[in-house]
Amino acid sequence: MTHEMTGTLITFEGIDGSGKTTQARDVLDVLIQRGHPAMLSREPGATPLGGVVRNLLLSEDLTIGSMAELFLFLADRSEHVEQVLRPRLSTGQIVLVDRFTDATTAYQGYGMNHPLETLESLHRMILGEIVPTKTYLLDISPEKALERVRSRAEKKNRIEERGLAFFSRVREGYLEIARKNPQRICILDATLPREEISRRILKDLAKFLPSLPDRGKEERRTLA
Repeated sequence: MTHEMTGTLITFEGIDGSGKTTQARDVLDVLIQRGHPAMLSREPGATPLGGVVRNLLLSEDLTIGSMAELFLFLADRSEHVEQVLRPRLSTGQIVLVDRFTDATTAYQGYGMNHPLETLESLHRMILGEIVPTKTYLLDISPEKALERVRSRAEKKNRIEERGLAFFSRVREGYLEIARKNPQRICILDATLPREEISRRILKDLAKFLPSLPDRGKEERRTLA
């Protein structure tokens, strides 16, 4: 069954350590404060299956081949689209997503050398009519990003440990995707102060989101 997509899909992208998750949360808070029907989701991990997939992908106790890894990400995305994105977008909500299709193209395509045309075909099959209205790419050098990752208190996951060369390929992949999609993707300097990045994102969002009165801060709704 086809649903008319009346909502707005906004995605946040960037290599590990870019600060995209922080920005997605900050923007969500402002949208809710201003009365917008907004929510935050993520990939992988926004559905029951996605939670299992996320744990598998981040586990250091498993050796997962690159092809199996790719299809785990795609299985997560398929469930995410059907269980979360399509229903929410069909009711007019603004959905912010921490990582989406560009992440797979950058990480599995440019980073792991899977054929880009194959990824594009699989994404067309999974997404149907769902396309992000806007994507915010938090750009940062791999050196600086890995420095941030290593400063975190928590233990690094399997993907974060792939090293500088891998993340350099992923970053270049993201920038190439942005060059091919200049209307959709807005590149932001991830080394700027947190508040300045948020200000720039909100200024850009104002171009296509209606301005609603501030109704006071509501409880944040997230899928985690």
